[in-house]
Amino acid sequence: MNKILTIMWKDISIIFRDGAALVLMIAGPLVLTLGLGLITGSFGGGDDAPTISRIPVLVVDQDGGALAVALDDLLRGDDLSGLLAAEAWNDEAAARESVGNGDAAAAVIIPAGFSASLMPDPTSGQLPAPVALRLYGDPGSPIGAAVVRTVTEEFTNQAVNNVAAIQIGLTQLATSGAVAPDDLPAVGQAMGEQLFGAEATAGALITVRAESVATGGTAGFNPMAFFAPAMALLFLMYAVTLGARSLITERREGTLARMLAAPVNAAQVLSGKVAGIFMTGFLQMSVLILLTTLMYQLNWGNPLGVLLLIAAAALAATGWGLLLASLSSNAGQITTLGTAAMLIFGILGGSFVPGMEFGPLLQYAGMITPNRWAQDGFISLASGDGLASLVTPLTALVLMALILFALSAVLFRRRQSSILTG
Repeated sequence: MNKILTIMWKDISIIFRDGAALVLMIAGPLVLTLGLGLITGSFGGGDDAPTISRIPVLVVDQDGGALAVALDDLLRGDDLSGLLAAEAWNDEAAARESVGNGDAAAAVIIPAGFSASLMPDPTSGQLPAPVALRLYGDPGSPIGAAVVRTVTEEFTNQAVNNVAAIQIGLTQLATSGAVAPDDLPAVGQAMGEQLFGAEATAGALITVRAESVATGGTAGFNPMAFFAPAMALLFLMYAVTLGARSLITERREGTLARMLAAPVNAAQVLSGKVAGIFMTGFLQMSVLILLTTLMYQLNWGNPLGVLLLIAAAALAATGWGLLLASLSSNAGQITTLGTAAMLIFGILGGSFVPGMEFGPLLQYAGMITPNRWAQDGFISLASGDGLASLVTPLTALVLMALILFALSAVLFRRRQSSILTG
């Protein structure tokens, strides 16, 4: 056991004495967490920090029709007040200039004729020429502009669906003979007023529901409790890749051969190397959590749960590090694979944007990343959930580690130039 610990400690010491590696493993996640915290307005606020900052929006109504008023009321109303900070402007040029200067994330221009273009002719049921909304977004606030675009598109889509419902209804009434042809205009007018009237458009065209990013717990969830573990998990793959790279490097330099010449066996050497990779990831995560607790006043939740998640995440990441080592022929190759895995896992595991939605295939792909499962566990703990909430993520991470360890062992044995034979 002492021999395994000696090899493990040697590897850890080498990595943590490397200044450049230490900067990337520790300073990198801290700086990214700080930057994301400043962007979202949640830095330094502890558990009572505000949610993501309200998106500044300018609304220019050049139409004045029923639908234009409804859209303006929606954007500036109470339902979206927690998401949007919308203001009514009269000058389109000034609004566009303000967006260009970065003072607003987007400007929504409602052109003249917009409402009329969505009102079907009561006699024929046909629509006038379409008049599209215009939206100008700030390139420096792509997410905010995308949110505003989504809201306006949902509004217009629902309006178009209502138009289709009127057209279908009038057609069915006419073909069935239920309504006399002379009465169709009045019926169409009544249906339009019901679906497009001021009271209807205020509440029926779009429904807003606010949900916390957390699966449960307190309503005052701090976004920093998402970004801090997300960045730590992102760089965890870099840390374990450094450890796994030492396997390749020491084989090339003959260090492993000299170890085997000493009174130690191959199992002890490999166990020490694997333990070194695991402890590198474990210590990196632990240091980052300690520093973010002190610097950002974060409450990570149940300490035992946090410790178990750190260990499980480091174990699963170690499995990926060993797999990369078993597939690599030199240190440069494993570095390239490790960097690619770090970025891909970060994207698929949702380390960059909370609640990021993918298609079904990519959603399933994200489940093979330690980022996804560990992030779910950390969010649950930060939201006030107990140890019971960690059963699924911990089980997934441990199973992932066991499968990767077994696969790596098979690949190591099959390689003609085995690491332990030099």
